[in-house]
Amino acid sequence: MQSRRGYHQHCGLAKALDVVGERWTLLLVRDLLLGPRRYGDLVEALPGIGTNLLAKRLRELEEADLVTKVKLPAPVSAVAYELTAEGRALEPALHALARWGGLFLPAKPKRGDRFDLGWYLLSLKRRYLPGEGVRTALAVKTAGRVFCLVLGERVLDVREGDDAPAPLTITGEMMPIAMLCNGRASLAALEREGGVKLEGARDLWSEIFRALGNGSETTTRPRPRGTRRGTS
Repeated sequence: MQSRRGYHQHCGLAKALDVVGERWTLLLVRDLLLGPRRYGDLVEALPGIGTNLLAKRLRELEEADLVTKVKLPAPVSAVAYELTAEGRALEPALHALARWGGLFLPAKPKRGDRFDLGWYLLSLKRRYLPGEGVRTALAVKTAGRVFCLVLGERVLDVREGDDAPAPLTITGEMMPIAMLCNGRASLAALEREGGVKLEGARDLWSEIFRALGNGSETTTRPRPRGTRRGTS
């Protein structure tokens, strides 16, 4: 870290930018919030970063004790990168930035923009309403990927690659699943169109839907005119 240029200011914000202010760094932290990632997974998830730059950013995060290398269990048995406790402590700051950035986010991705369901599911943590009282788990499956959402007493936990049994499973395409979870389309309409499929304890969905920051599942929420807020 000594070779990097810093702001040389006795200020918490300046010091934070000294450590994580480089391009791509916070996006790497965002992706690692979903769980350990192999180097190849990160290359695929962040097209445009370049392998040399990715290696450099990961090395910088390791030197800052925000990321560590771990060995994934069998049958994978590969080396992956995982956030340390200090790295995970960045999560509230990332959520605050993403909430502010949502003010400038179009309702739908622009041509050429990448949409990743993992990023969207992480954003649900900001909207989670633990006071709804539901305590359960939801599995989400799309394009060969599996996510597990654990609705806890205080927080929503979102992890990728956790294939633990869940009482309710949503299977489908990425955008329809996002539209279902944020109330922009009803379950009945999406199932009719074949965009999503619900399996398991279907009676749990209404409670889960409300806990994810929505109102009644029977109606979709119109977007106020003049707003630009998207799925984040």
